[in-house]
Amino acid sequence: MGANGNIHPTRIFKTPDELLKAWNKYKEHRQEQSKKWLTVNYVGRDGERKTDEPNMPYDIDGFFAWYYNEHGRFIHQYFDGTYDYGDEFLGIVTHITAERNDSIKTGTLLGHFNASMGNRIVGLTDKKETTLKGSINIPNLPDIGNRE
Repeated sequence: MGANGNIHPTRIFKTPDELLKAWNKYKEHRQEQSKKWLTVNYVGRDGERKTDEPNMPYDIDGFFAWYYNEHGRFIHQYFDGTYDYGDEFLGIVTHITAERNDSIKTGTLLGHFNASMGNRIVGLTDKKETTLKGSINIPNLPDIGNRE
């Protein structure tokens, strides 16, 4: 709530539950999107055509884009901490981020998603440290600048 007890006038979601409802609608949208990415296989002796809808990952950026396309409003401020609505949305933002991470991690572990990209999206990295040690051995050379 604002300083005077009123809800911030530019606030999009009045309650965390409204943000959760939007997230759930986005997940439904992602399932619909899977129809665009069908895997087609021809199986059996007669080459019967079989289609399979892939698992679609949930993505925070996709959520932002979907919400803007559907409602014409930006919602990134709830996730990047640039809003001044208090801490009441912290729990639901954490839940949404955790659900996104779980979706991507599970899809990666099951081989549905690219492991390298999945790890990068959820902030996991393979770090390799390389330490090079060297030294320079310069022998004592005569002073050649004093030639007479």
